[in-house]
Amino acid sequence: MTEISKRHISLGFSSEKFLEGHHIVYIYNDDIERKRTMAKFLQQGLLDNEKVLYLVDDISPSEMKVELQNLGVDVDEKQEDFDITEGHYSRCPNHYFSPDFMLGVVADYYDDAMRDGYTGARGAGEMSWALVEGRANITELIKYEARLNAILKTHPLTTVCQYDARRFDGSLIMDMLSVHPMMIVRGQLVKNPSFVEPAIFLKEYQERLTRNKL
Repeated sequence: MTEISKRHISLGFSSEKFLEGHHIVYIYNDDIERKRTMAKFLQQGLLDNEKVLYLVDDISPSEMKVELQNLGVDVDEKQEDFDITEGHYSRCPNHYFSPDFMLGVVADYYDDAMRDGYTGARGAGEMSWALVEGRANITELIKYEARLNAILKTHPLTTVCQYDARRFDGSLIMDMLSVHPMMIVRGQLVKNPSFVEPAIFLKEYQERLTRNKL
């Protein structure tokens, strides 16, 4: 599918405007700062008539709704425009993360938003669910994150993937940095110098997996 024309949008936590459809990683170790940043990101989407998705992990969707309300997000007023659900795995068959299925969910979410008259769509997800046994294969999650870049070119849902540096090990954090073109640093969006083009990353990653099996 041909890459489509994209809007310039506000992310809410930065004064600059950026093209929609960015694949952003947020490596954090401060929950208060992270939630404040994400609240601004989500609220801006609602203000701009976008369909908004938040995939929560550590607390329930209802608890997150209250926290976001306390941080200034119009959750009740915009409840038809705002989906708060459990993490990625919960949307997949048998509550086990499927890269192919989830890539379809992303594409469909954007297509549905456009069909319903929204200007676009954005989403943010907490990723620590992937560390819980029985929810995901980490190798498949890494490959999914790399492949997501291609989907967002044709379905530009602006996406923030949140990884807790206190819970994920250093090697996994480095892999996640490799597959996200943009990153949030101290409340600002910056180009990620560690990003590797997905085709190159996936080839090198598969070679690494093969070597580790020898």
